[in-house]
Amino acid sequence: MAVDTPLPQAQQAFAAAAQAWRDGKMEAAEQGFAAAALLEPGWASAHANLGAVLRRLGKPEAAVVSYRRALAVGAEDAATLSNMGNALRDLGQLEEAEAAQRRAVALVPDNRGYRYNLALLLRDRRRHDEARAMLAELAAAEPDNAEYQWDLALADLYLGDYQKGFAGYEWRTKLARNPARELPGPRWTGDDPAGRTVLLLSEQGFGDALQFVRYVPLLAGRGAKVVLECLPEQSDLFAGLGGLVALVPKGAALPAHDCWAPLASLPHLMGTRFDAIPAAIPYLTAPPRPNLRIVPTPGEKLAVGLVWAGKTTPRDRSWPLEELLPLLGDPHVTVYSLQLGPRAEDLKRTGLERLVRDAGPVLKSFADTAHVISHLDLVITIDTSVAHLAGALGRPVWVLLRYVSDWRWQDEPLTSPWYPTMRLFRQPDPSDFKTPVAAMAAALASLIDERH
Repeated sequence: MAVDTPLPQAQQAFAAAAQAWRDGKMEAAEQGFAAAALLEPGWASAHANLGAVLRRLGKPEAAVVSYRRALAVGAEDAATLSNMGNALRDLGQLEEAEAAQRRAVALVPDNRGYRYNLALLLRDRRRHDEARAMLAELAAAEPDNAEYQWDLALADLYLGDYQKGFAGYEWRTKLARNPARELPGPRWTGDDPAGRTVLLLSEQGFGDALQFVRYVPLLAGRGAKVVLECLPEQSDLFAGLGGLVALVPKGAALPAHDCWAPLASLPHLMGTRFDAIPAAIPYLTAPPRPNLRIVPTPGEKLAVGLVWAGKTTPRDRSWPLEELLPLLGDPHVTVYSLQLGPRAEDLKRTGLERLVRDAGPVLKSFADTAHVISHLDLVITIDTSVAHLAGALGRPVWVLLRYVSDWRWQDEPLTSPWYPTMRLFRQPDPSDFKTPVAAMAAALASLIDERH
């Protein structure tokens, strides 16, 4: 039963929680809203606000329950429905999320925030034309809204319109979470760079850098003297790039230059089209690592590298290691774990450390990983930097993709125009981790038969 006037104690807890939210103290806000909801179970706002905090803290399951409680005890509320749709989207429950988002829009058709949330959900459901149309309307209504413009650009990239998409990709520097980095001197605008020293700035993550450094030799081929800033972990690997005159680890003093550009702006500045992606593979080579040796095991038919976990934000791209067991059935396939980070412990947790050779402890840089990959027959990985690395090295790589994947892989192709040696295996729905692994296991068996 809904309440009209909450108990004073509940109001006090609610007010304290609201102040904690404004102060960015999420744990205190969670505690306060939870106390208010406990004291007044019929107070819809307490449940709804608790749901918002729980989602902010990365607890979408509990957030959904809180939103359901809010809707159960209060009037049908568009904000609660839209927020619940966002939490359901986090969980991959896309059909129910769409129903919630559509209902929110139906209740308040003119609310751009609700329409935006629906557009993002539709993009996840692979209805890109509908999503793009909605994002285009939002961007036209608020042309200075960086979030709308950024997601419109991603919609164009998903649809293969790289000229519009990469032009819109420049909006990334206007996002609050990605503040622009400006340097003194002119920014390169794509004009003739011959004879000029062009400094390329590091930005985004390891995978993006691996994907976009392919443009360095092309820029050098137009007569530029290219200086590349990169993350220190990739310095040894990128040192062998064709066309570089200097390499600068990020954080070090920048050398003299005539103009500069962010590395991820090169697809736009160099006029990349979907049907003409620069893919001179390989464009990276593995530096020698005499102390890292891959010694074939007796009776080995195939040496395979494996990565199953990556970042969980903004979206989890990992795969449960237990679901990859069908790939380990042939004892003549030697599997090397290239997994780094906390999820490397999955080997011990599952007992697979006795079946998989763990190369992770000796991989101290991307150059080390590149050296190991260059001596493997195949790399199997989720969407992470290792996929880009293997592709850039021109090595055979099979990538397991979650149902909602990145724009660069699109939704349907089984190959990638960015990496000719790559093969893609996709989830048919967000909860199905078995079907793509079964297809991969069959392909692996065929590969063994072909080679031997």
